[in-house]
Amino acid sequence: MKKIRLKKLNDKVTKGGVLPLLGVSLIILLLTVAVYFVAHYVANSYTDENRFSNWNYLYTEKAGSVPDGELRIYNAQNPIVSDGNKSNIYFTKTLEPSDKASNFVLITDFAPVKIRLNGKEIYNNQFDTAEYVGNCYNAVTLEPSTQERQLEVMLKLPFSVRFETYLNPPGDPTFTYMPGFTIGLILMGLGLLAAIVFGILSAVKKRLFRSVIVSGLLCYVGLALALYMLPEVTYTFNTPKWLSITALPVHLTFMAVLLCLNGLFKESRKTVIAILVASVISAIALLVAFNPLTVKIAILLMCLLTTAAAVFVSHTAMVQLDRRIQYAAPIFVMCVFCTMIMVLAAIFMITRQRILYIYNVTISSIVIMCVLEYIYIRHFRQEKQNSDVRLQSTKYSKSVEGISQFIRHMLDCRDKSRFYDTAVREILDLIVKYHPDNTDIRYCVAVKNGDAYTEVVNNGIEGCRYDLIEQNGRKNDKECLFAGTYFEYILKNNDQVGAVFHFENIKDGMDVFFISMIEAAYCGLVTTYEDIFTDGTHRDINVIFAELAENTEIDNGCSVDHLINIRNNSRELCLRIGIEEERAERISIASELHDLGKIAVPKDIIHKEGRLSEEERVIINSHTEFGYTILSAYDDDPMLATAAVIARYHHERYDGTGNNGLKGEEIPVEARVVTVCDVYDALISERTYKKPWSKEDAMRYLKDNEGKIFDPAICEQFLAFIGEEENGTKAVTAQ
Repeated sequence: MKKIRLKKLNDKVTKGGVLPLLGVSLIILLLTVAVYFVAHYVANSYTDENRFSNWNYLYTEKAGSVPDGELRIYNAQNPIVSDGNKSNIYFTKTLEPSDKASNFVLITDFAPVKIRLNGKEIYNNQFDTAEYVGNCYNAVTLEPSTQERQLEVMLKLPFSVRFETYLNPPGDPTFTYMPGFTIGLILMGLGLLAAIVFGILSAVKKRLFRSVIVSGLLCYVGLALALYMLPEVTYTFNTPKWLSITALPVHLTFMAVLLCLNGLFKESRKTVIAILVASVISAIALLVAFNPLTVKIAILLMCLLTTAAAVFVSHTAMVQLDRRIQYAAPIFVMCVFCTMIMVLAAIFMITRQRILYIYNVTISSIVIMCVLEYIYIRHFRQEKQNSDVRLQSTKYSKSVEGISQFIRHMLDCRDKSRFYDTAVREILDLIVKYHPDNTDIRYCVAVKNGDAYTEVVNNGIEGCRYDLIEQNGRKNDKECLFAGTYFEYILKNNDQVGAVFHFENIKDGMDVFFISMIEAAYCGLVTTYEDIFTDGTHRDINVIFAELAENTEIDNGCSVDHLINIRNNSRELCLRIGIEEERAERISIASELHDLGKIAVPKDIIHKEGRLSEEERVIINSHTEFGYTILSAYDDDPMLATAAVIARYHHERYDGTGNNGLKGEEIPVEARVVTVCDVYDALISERTYKKPWSKEDAMRYLKDNEGKIFDPAICEQFLAFIGEEENGTKAVTAQ
């Protein structure tokens, strides 16, 4: 089982388009690292001019004692060298005479501090009472002196040796300026302002609530940064518990970011609960820490839990890549980026690079929030478009019944002399049903004999250039042409132009649904035209519909082999599950019409590369009802009646979560059979939105979804049949 999962993961990364996205995540990571190193450098540049260097130091066994050994030198060229497990250190420096007062500032790693001047204690931050403190900032005012003075600093080392000293101008020593703290306050202000603006817009537009969440997250990041930097700018809050209080928000920042990323997925409640539980465990661990060791363990636990949460959300995002979900790729990139950043942040924190850690968290969070806001705004705009599309889709769904009637009336037209009048009348009826304002459409029809055109229908068109229409069709390799307020049909007989239709003065524009309706009508018109004019004999209606299904499949960019394979496989599968031969044959023939409803789905959606919006997904899923509407008009024919059932229910799921909510054996058996055959052949076939899967991966997918999508008994029989086919004992392929 473990090997199978590893193989699936390897195939996903190498063959599923994940590798390029991982590369994008890495590039963003490198750019972010560069940005926060630059930010760190800029922040340091503000304080370098006041930096106080050239100290002597030595580690000591006992806190507060003055060492007897030879002191070492600490400056920019000579960093502090570790000395085993000694937990105390002594620093000393001779101060030059000065006629000005100054503030001596010392930044530590939450270390208890004692400062003496000429042997006299002038500052003590819980040096004799605590193992660690809640502040990093320590400051004391040095008065002017005409003589040299000896400055001594004694530190306990609860976490690491951090010894940054500055000699600042005189002022209130309880607080100092730090760029990071100011940036946090600015981010808080920007986030609060943005939340107010988006809150007002949400009250009006009622669709920008997610932007309010991002604004709130920005405000939270600013608050976390300001709190985290507070121990660096004041010693007012120096209780040991203050370390946990200030560190907790920034540690939970990525958890909040992960919740926002995860919120873009559906069915993500379990992940939300897992992230919240991990956050609570992390918070409790840090808040109850009572000594340096437990603080280190709590921080390590937080880093591990956050990294695990990031990996889990990244895996969820990877699953979304298999589906045509909009924005799945950028969401996956951000989830992987978050995982990489968390690993890097953990390294910084474990190595006690606190400043690099905070810049890492802040800038990375801002990057993710920018992407989230981009997705939310795009989604908001898409929703505005979808609201219009939804209205059009509702109106268009009603037009599908008109398409069904159009096809039926055209197939009933057996008289060549009445064909053109009937076609024009039915097309006009379709247009008026869709756009009632189209009451003044002008049109003409001409039949081509040799090189000449003979007009057979004309309503208000003078001097129509049929030869130019033919040239335009040849140039664009299309027989159904649209431009502005008119459209044209070119009907062919044995690959030669036989007739040209021209309709103009179309009002209200040509949206994708109108064009799709006209293309569907054209597809039915071509099939009828070939039936009447090709050989003079009328074909069986089942044959005509089979040809219509083939034309629809080709028009959708698929191979006719898909239909043939489904027909052959469904026949064999029917026989294997005990269906009598006559019915199995009828089901197999009817299976070719399972996607006939796509004749009425806008081609822009079918041919769209990449992910579908939710509204587009709803529309393309409607092809099952479209197919049923068209085919159910012929329920007096046993084969077409079976085809109507298959068309309507072949996207039902065995667990009841399909289009119509049918569950288990409530789904007609013919639909359950075709579902398995259709999904398998679709997986191993190339589509505009995906590459073909291997047969092994497709079979594994079927196996994994037994009882979910597929009838387990039928699926088992199909897998056995395909296994025999692979082994050469049985072969069913397109002829």
